Amino acid sequence: MNKLLKTLLYLPLLFIVTAGSSPVMMEAQDVEKYIRKKLRRNPHVLKINQKALGAEGATVIAQSPHLKTVKTLVIYKSMLGDEGVRAFANSPYLKHLESLHLENNEVSDTGIGYLVNSEFAQRLKVINLYRNRVSDAGAKALADSPNLNNLVILNLTFNQIGDAGALYLLEKFEHKSLRRIELSYNRLTEPGKKALARFRLIQKFNSLNSRGQLENLEKNFIGDQGVLALLDLPYVSKVKRLNLNENNLTDAGVIALANSPKLASLESLELAGNNISDRGAIALARSSTLKNLKELDLNFNKIGNEGALNIAQSDNFVKLESLKLGQNKIGTEGAKALQESKTLTNLVHPIFGFY
Repeated sequence: MNKLLKTLLYLPLLFIVTAGSSPVMMEAQDVEKYIRKKLRRNPHVLKINQKALGAEGATVIAQSPHLKTVKTLVIYKSMLGDEGVRAFANSPYLKHLESLHLENNEVSDTGIGYLVNSEFAQRLKVINLYRNRVSDAGAKALADSPNLNNLVILNLTFNQIGDAGALYLLEKFEHKSLRRIELSYNRLTEPGKKALARFRLIQKFNSLNSRGQLENLEKNFIGDQGVLALLDLPYVSKVKRLNLNENNLTDAGVIALANSPKLASLESLELAGNNISDRGAIALARSSTLKNLKELDLNFNKIGNEGALNIAQSDNFVKLESLKLGQNKIGTEGAKALQESKTLTNLVHPIFGFY
């Protein structure tokens, strides 16, 4: 007899599906026996999969003293609905709950209201609402809740959230403890998708900063949007070295860097292998904040004579000890201006070398 068949024989099912029939709800006493048996295996985790609990079954479980030890509650595809969520939200026994998974349970915005005001909301680190019926109102309720400050993971994949709800949610959680949010297969268009990409970038920057690795973003492909997100963070003003080599940057991203007052302390800026043209080079040369640079790497870009002339004439770069402009589009005129510059007098290495 195979393992699956043995499981089916030994576990009391909460419903039996037959051709043309509806799921049959399990009696309250059987539900109690079922969860007691489940928790014998692991008193901290209760998993119930594809059982026709409904609100009544949820109420029986929620009022069981056996839940006192549960830290992770997983109820998958069990027809809870909003009233089932309400039952768990009112449970006096889920005082240690940290992770709640209610996948595929027909939960709507009403259920979200019950959830965010529950006894255990303040302790939740994980909320998984995959494939439910949460819309913009539910997303806003999650964002506005003062009880979700410890939340680390929020899964809202396969719901009904549009741009308005996503933008609101992402902005509210941007600087909180939330590190991961899933919004795939909702009703997002370009604004919502951009906001989600920005949120993920900021969480990435936060993680790198906490590990002391924010200075090196080489080959992270953050693009101009990533630069804008980075410049919005308060701690970027403490960075003295910034490696943005090979990040798909264009002039727009470089102009943002040049104009940011947060980079006044920057001493080294690496921008090799991007798509920077004369516009970006001119912005760097005329920047009112990048006056403490000692190293500037612009190798492998698209800078021509105009950009080279501005760099050569810039008073910003008097402290430069290293300037890299190899593999650009600089001709004889630009090269001569760089060679004869009256401000680039502290360079240690050749401008067109690959040191």
